Amino acid sequence: MISEKKIILTAAVISLSLCLASCGRGSETEPEKTAEPSETEKTANALDPSLTENTIGAVITLTSGEEITLELYPDVAPKTVANFVKNIQENFYAGTIFHRAEEGFVIQGGGYDADYNLKSVSETVEGEFEENGIENDLSHTRGVISMARPLTSLNGASTQFFIVLEDSEYLDGQYAAFGRVTDGMDVVDEIGSAPLMKDPPSGLQNVPDELFEIESITITSGAEEHSEDEEEPSGSERPSATEETKEEVTL
Repeated sequence: MISEKKIILTAAVISLSLCLASCGRGSETEPEKTAEPSETEKTANALDPSLTENTIGAVITLTSGEEITLELYPDVAPKTVANFVKNIQENFYAGTIFHRAEEGFVIQGGGYDADYNLKSVSETVEGEFEENGIENDLSHTRGVISMARPLTSLNGASTQFFIVLEDSEYLDGQYAAFGRVTDGMDVVDEIGSAPLMKDPPSGLQNVPDELFEIESITITSGAEEHSEDEEEPSGSERPSATEETKEEVTL
């Protein structure tokens, strides 16, 4: 009789233990690892080839002689590309620097001179991205070039641009991607991994300790070449930029 009671009691204890264990696992579930997208899914999310049939070629040449070759897509972001080409043809980028480098994120340039002074600008361009009600199917993957803008203005992009170091699709819909690097990503990576200033100029962050100065950006195909006798607009023709017009891209 006693042995039967022991058997029944033991069985009850085991049953209760199993119930508590399963309840515990159910209420405190281990997070599941997000599966990587399949090759089929990646292909399905790729940019429509028709959007890259019409291209404009450009080359960023640094004063060191290193080059970054670009392919611009006017069918993806027509106003953004037209604005970038206009800046190139006005020789705006000569003497500007890559003033920001965040390893694993972006490098940014096109707004400050070699003395870390913000260059004045005039025209801005409509933000061609979903948050501004405009479709843009070019995702911010490694090597893509996009426009920086003031955080408070969807239509405030002017001259500053950034190049993506690692896939950052979370930027999609917030910034106007308009092309990609086709050659020279080793130069982009060099800038992106450069040691940073311990005491950067006021208002700037993540500034490379080494000066990466742009000697020129040149259109190589798909648009009219910059005329040698065309004069760059003088500073008096461009209103001074204010602190509020600083262009940024954030995580």
